[in-house]
Parts: sequence; C-alpha cells; structure tokens
Amino acid sequence: MALGAFSGLTIALMGQDRIYLKIIESSGNGSERENATKVLRLLNKGKHWLFVTLLLSNVITNETLPIVLDRPLSGGWPAILSSTVLIGILITIVIFGEIAPQSICVRYGLPIGAWMSPFVLALMWIMAPVAWPTAKLLDILLGEDHETTYKKAGLKMLVTLHKTIGTSPDERPNQDEVTIISAALDLKDKPVRNLITPMNHVFTMSADTVLDEKMMETILSAGYSRIPIYAPEIARKFVGMLLVKNFALATLPESRPETSCLDLVKFFREGKSHLVLVSDYPGEPYGALGVVTLEDAVEELIGE
Repeated sequence: MALGAFSGLTIALMGQDRIYLKIIESSGNGSERENATKVLRLLNKGKHWLFVTLLLSNVITNETLPIVLDRPLSGGWPAILSSTVLIGILITIVIFGEIAPQSICVRYGLPIGAWMSPFVLALMWIMAPVAWPTAKLLDILLGEDHETTYKKAGLKMLVTLHKTIGTSPDERPNQDEVTIISAALDLKDKPVRNLITPMNHVFTMSADTVLDEKMMETILSAGYSRIPIYAPEIARKFVGMLLVKNFALATLPESRPETSCLDLVKFFREGKSHLVLVSDYPGEPYGALGVVTLEDAVEELIGE
C-alpha cells in the first residue's frame, strides 16, 4: 500500500505545472482553487525537495519488501512451494503498487495531491536531513525553475487549440475571440506603416480654404470627422486638422512609420486625437506618407 501511495504521489505531484496551478487558483471553482492552493504550497517549498522526498520514500519501501519476504520464503521445500505464491505477490505488487496508483493519479492528480499534502509535507520535514541538501544540489545543477512558458507563437497556437478541445462549447473561445487575441499578440511587432492610408487617398484642405456653403457641403458629403490641413505654400506641410463636428482647428499629431501599432493604440486610448499623420520626418514640411485613424487601429486589433 505504501509502495502504491509513493508511486502515485510522484505522478500526482510532480506532474503538476505551477503556471497551470496559478491559473486554477485564480479562475477555478471552489474545490479546484482549494486543491491548487494546497499543491502550490508544496511545490513552493521546492520541487526538487518534494521529488527527492518521494523518491527516497519509494526506494525505502522497495528495499524493505525483500527483507520482509525473505524469512517466510527462505530455504527448503517451503521456498519451492512458495515460488508460485511469490510470483503472485510480485504480480500483485506491480498491479496495485505501480500500475493502478499511477493510472489513478494521472487522471485525478490534483485532488489526490491536495488531499495527501499534509502527509507529504510532514514527510518532507522527516526526510529533510537527506532530501533537502540533495534537492539544493539539484537546484544548482539543473536550476530551480521548471515552469512551462510560451512564446507569442505558442500562445496563439494554444488559444487556437482551445477553440476545438477541452471544456464545453460555452467555455471555449469562439473564432472571433481567437482572431482578436491572435491579432493583439502580433500588434507589438506590426509597424504603423501597415495601417497607412496613402496621402493621395486622403481628403485634405489648405489652410486658406474658404469655408463657404459649397465647401461645407463638400466636407459634409465626404463623411470625414477629421480633415488634415496643410500650409498654403507647401502641400505636404500640415499645420493641424479640422474637426468637422465643430469646425475647429486642432493639433495634428505625427508619428514615424516604424512606430509600433501597440504604441499607437496606447496613444489613441489617451483620447487626445483619433487621427495621426504618419511622416518620415515628423515636424518637417515634407515626408508625409499618409494618415492612420482610430478605426484603422481597431480594425487591425480585431484582425479585420
């Protein structure tokens, strides 16, 4: 029984990932949170310390078994007659001491590990004179951190896989959510030049344009809420933008084409402007490449 317990606990506890347990501790239901907290408390003591403790306990149990069986099965006819019994005992040990406990703990590792955590913690302190120094040596040689982490590409694939596997359909992310998450993960690496509306497609006005009735009608029919305004003498020297809502001239912010889309989204979140002029030489009367609107950034964020 002890052999099966240590064998199963090794699988139940060492198979747990701290990142996964932290997720369960934060977002799981009541019993899952409690179980994750108990197992995390053990793992935080030191994963190598826990591993060495369980391994030593398993070895001690394995080495004790032959000593226990030696006397009743040693010597003469009793030993010969008992050979069949011995084979049966060995088969029983393999099934109930290895296969069954490990199979159960693979399936129910978290609740079993949490339920046995007080016993395992006590055992860790009992074995500490041998287990703790050995664990520290392993920490030095192999490192303490064995947590699973993902790069951006791995996170995107993880989210995509969860669309079709795992929990019930109501709890799985749908295609729109997967698209938005994937686009958000890529946003930092996308430059603003990917969102530019070229200047030859941008509705602009000269600073000396007379806002008569005909021009007002043209502006309103164009359907734009913000219109870049350029200096009369230089068509690529922009001095501001016209807010169509109240026909007031506002400052036109500028950005370089290599600026990260994520930085642009952060700027738009500040609410200072919904339009940015993209230029190779911000602040200079030349180099304007195009404009990027808040709508462009949102479309990129949601993957459209």
